[in-house]
Amino acid sequence: MTTVDGYKLYNTLGQGAFSKVKLVKNDKGKFAMKIMKNESKDKKKEAKLAFLNEVNVMKDLDHPNILKLIDYKTEAKAVRTDGSKLKLKYMVIEYAEGGELFDYIAETGRFSEKNARYFFHQLIDAIEYMHEKGYKHRDIKPENVLLDKHFQLKLGDFGFVTKDDISYTRKGTYGYMAPEVLAGEPYRGEEADLFAAAVILFILVTQHPPFIRAEEVDRYYKSIATNDWESFWEVHSDLPLSKNFIDFFSRMVNIDPVERMNLAEIKAHEWYNGPVPTAEEIQDEFKMRRKVLKKKQKKDSGEKNKENAENNKAHQETKYTKFYKVDDAELLIDQLIICAEENKVDYEKSKEFFRVELKSEAEGKQTHIMVNVLKKPENTNRCLEFIKLSGDKLSFESLFAKFTKFCEKNID
Repeated sequence: MTTVDGYKLYNTLGQGAFSKVKLVKNDKGKFAMKIMKNESKDKKKEAKLAFLNEVNVMKDLDHPNILKLIDYKTEAKAVRTDGSKLKLKYMVIEYAEGGELFDYIAETGRFSEKNARYFFHQLIDAIEYMHEKGYKHRDIKPENVLLDKHFQLKLGDFGFVTKDDISYTRKGTYGYMAPEVLAGEPYRGEEADLFAAAVILFILVTQHPPFIRAEEVDRYYKSIATNDWESFWEVHSDLPLSKNFIDFFSRMVNIDPVERMNLAEIKAHEWYNGPVPTAEEIQDEFKMRRKVLKKKQKKDSGEKNKENAENNKAHQETKYTKFYKVDDAELLIDQLIICAEENKVDYEKSKEFFRVELKSEAEGKQTHIMVNVLKKPENTNRCLEFIKLSGDKLSFESLFAKFTKFCEKNID
């Protein structure tokens, strides 16, 4: 078993572009260890500064709805079972045993407005606390919103946090970025955080995002940008959304940040001040949801093993690649999704990897494709890897051409 400074490393809880999070244990209990990947020489100094920035931010935060920093080392060695050693940087963080809030939405269904309000209050409390201390998170998304063993919300991942009043760099995840951030304009981190919180709230209540990206080229956000709310809400008319919720969300995602509600206005709104369940009621419901979630995860794990074997076979059959001069994997994923929607191709975005699966049917035959976003080893360019899992080769080639041309056209 691999160990680091007395911590025993177990399964992977999550991973990002620059780090991996592992479940670890020592004589004091269970924790999450964020391990920073080794960087090339030219990026080592930058990576260390980013690591120390996140550590210093977490050391300064103490709030019941924010993950706590337990320990950290800028220079450490992991000792593997075979005795070999690996240099790394790590931080040990409070373990959110309940997992990602996103999983409960995706696998057990949307939340009632009452339950969504319970978690939204906690998210707003965490954001307000950070803002009062001068910090702006800049990467609020469901994957960074976790639950502890009592199903209390915990905000995590402080890699993009800044104290700057005005930001100029585009930070965050595209689906949750405010329109001014996507447009490359100077922006206030407080307003960007609240916009992202609104997107999360929408997902809690509806089980799907309100738009792909907050840009006028996005057909869903275009309705918001042009004040065509009737068209926007018509898409969601099958859901029993209250008038107060509709007004609340609408006022949080205006294209003009000046017109959006600020924290005080959010907390004064009628929807925000509606009824909330007790902590005991949440625990009762979410214990049931967790049972459903674990059952599905166990089933998915078995199916994944079977799928991996099939994918290995598919690798040998048909695989095409296309390189792009872009370092942003999320940008490519977004373009794949936009292209799929415009061409009425069914798609499923992976929660764990930069991957999209596409399913297209023509003349009664279905073509199933897995698209991975890979990094070119010798530089920062990204590669789209198209793998035919099943279906007709001609259809596969047609879809490959269609999607790669679309990406090429829409990426600067």
